[in-house]
Amino acid sequence: MNIVRYGSLALPVVLLACSSVAPIKVAAGDQCFRCRRYISNERVAAETIDSNRFVSKFRGPGCMAKYLVSHPDQRPIIFVTDYTSGRMITPERAFYVSELVDRKTGRRSIEPIATRRMPTPLLPRH
Repeated sequence: MNIVRYGSLALPVVLLACSSVAPIKVAAGDQCFRCRRYISNERVAAETIDSNRFVSKFRGPGCMAKYLVSHPDQRPIIFVTDYTSGRMITPERAFYVSELVDRKTGRRSIEPIATRRMPTPLLPRH
């Protein structure tokens, strides 16, 4: 009985605490938490917010994914930047588009977008 009573009191507190987490704007010149390189394009940046509300900024979803794979014990809240609008969104709301960055090397980049309509710069070139 006491467990139910304390559980019912703790649940609203936990839900309230989780609902107040909001992403922080990533600016060009911020430093990537994983590779320590400067973020040059904030439209492809990503970030995590841990349980202590510590914000980690990443150059892109790929850099963030590498960090999360190497730290499987962490379960942060994740945000990616919508390429078209520049707003932070949850990864579940994004559609991911592969973009060819360098034709010589074949290097590609994954860009999150919030709508299924592809932005003009990411349309395939024939």
